[in-house]
Amino acid sequence: MSTGRATLSAASGIASVPHVTHAPHLPPPLDPPADPSLRGALRALRTLFGDEALGSAGAGLPLERTALRGDPPKVAPCVLLESAGARAVAVPAVPLVAAFLDGVQRSHVVGYVSGSPLVHASVAAAVRQRVDRRLETWRAPSVHRALFASRARLGEAAWDHLIARGVSLVDITAEYAADELPVHPIALRARALELVALEREALERRLAADWCRGERRWLWIDGGISGNLAVDEQATAFGVVKSHTTLYGTTEQVAAALALREAERSPVFLVGHRPRRAVASWYLRLRTGADGDPLHGLVRVEIPPPAELSETGELTAAVRDRLTAHADRIAAGILAERAPLSLPDPRWDTLTYGIHACEMYLDALVGS
Repeated sequence: MSTGRATLSAASGIASVPHVTHAPHLPPPLDPPADPSLRGALRALRTLFGDEALGSAGAGLPLERTALRGDPPKVAPCVLLESAGARAVAVPAVPLVAAFLDGVQRSHVVGYVSGSPLVHASVAAAVRQRVDRRLETWRAPSVHRALFASRARLGEAAWDHLIARGVSLVDITAEYAADELPVHPIALRARALELVALEREALERRLAADWCRGERRWLWIDGGISGNLAVDEQATAFGVVKSHTTLYGTTEQVAAALALREAERSPVFLVGHRPRRAVASWYLRLRTGADGDPLHGLVRVEIPPPAELSETGELTAAVRDRLTAHADRIAAGILAERAPLSLPDPRWDTLTYGIHACEMYLDALVGS
């Protein structure tokens, strides 16, 4: 946009405010800079566009609760590393898991400039460890707050002003040529959400890497581990995926996974993520539902594949036996975390309490 004139309107889904069109004035930078919170970002934006421009901006639901999921459900191929057939898993008397890693993100549209959304986001990640049967934070939580906006639409003068006011900025159109800038607000919001998710994942990966470098206790990572090179075969960490937009295997293998009974796991299989590295994975049924939902209580576990894995996915008998024992141990440790239930959260069937408690702690840090 031209830096001489700007139009800022309130986000859809929140109380309406007047449209304001005027030339932003640029007061001198603050010393010290403003705080990076939503309130601080709004204060800096109001110095550009006036007090009335942002009325109740940011008061609506987070974008994470209103955005439509873009990925269609699908079935993808995989390579079995064990023989077919469900495997019963015994629950151990002593818990395996020592700590839980999770991340959260909260994004609000606070206004629009030339049709381009201004999205303020807070992302955070933390590891909560067991100490005397209580969960405490391991090291310090990672928190980052930023305003996600199009630098081209906002203009250089306004962009530099916000930086001077202490606002952390992320350019959502940095990868586009000037004549190819997206104009659809929904596409721009989706791009902002994508970049917010990448920020959260980066915080999670750094915490996982720190844990794997210095700890030999077991860490439960919420979500997959592909792309995290610090989680190698020697690391005492695994990922647990709760959503199943993609199911892996042939028609028969997927049917077998959906038919797993409580405390049963599928064979370990190899999933190839490009450009990410491959991971070894298996399905595990935490509990069965009364309504027969085949996804109720079903999670997918990810670990690094054996170092001896050949390019064709072949394993020696000794390596396969070691992999089986390793998968059984982790699966048993996961089953041991089924109580207490994470009620009243609607995801209680797959959201174990350790991750739920970590999420609640992070929610308190970033707000709703």
